[in-house]
Amino acid sequence: MVHRTTVALWALGMLLLAGGLSACGGSSSAPTHSAGAPTDASSSAFCKTFVDLDSDVDPATVARDLTTVGTPSGISPVARQGFEVLVDHVGLLPDKPNNSDLTAMVKGLQSSDRAAVLAFWKYYGNECEPKP
Repeated sequence: MVHRTTVALWALGMLLLAGGLSACGGSSSAPTHSAGAPTDASSSAFCKTFVDLDSDVDPATVARDLTTVGTPSGISPVARQGFEVLVDHVGLLPDKPNNSDLTAMVKGLQSSDRAAVLAFWKYYGNECEPKP
């Protein structure tokens, strides 16, 4: 179980670590719920959505909250695709995901989806993490 972190951020980390996993390159079969998410969120609302999540929030709620807020307009198309991939796959996780759930999710991603999620992670870090 995830402790002291959010399901969404943990899933992001797992997706990024998955670059080292040898996946078969299966297709992403997650439904695209996030494609209709707003594309004009304020930076503060976007970042606050991640801050407001905690480890007790189920993945479906995480996906719903992220889809409701959406992304800022300045996000690149590939990072936006990564947001959509992440949200759609997180929404399919069981209520209390464990490492094997996340590993299975990652193995089902195409390499292009993993690259898009990495682009989203970088965007999120630049947009929301405090600068030194």
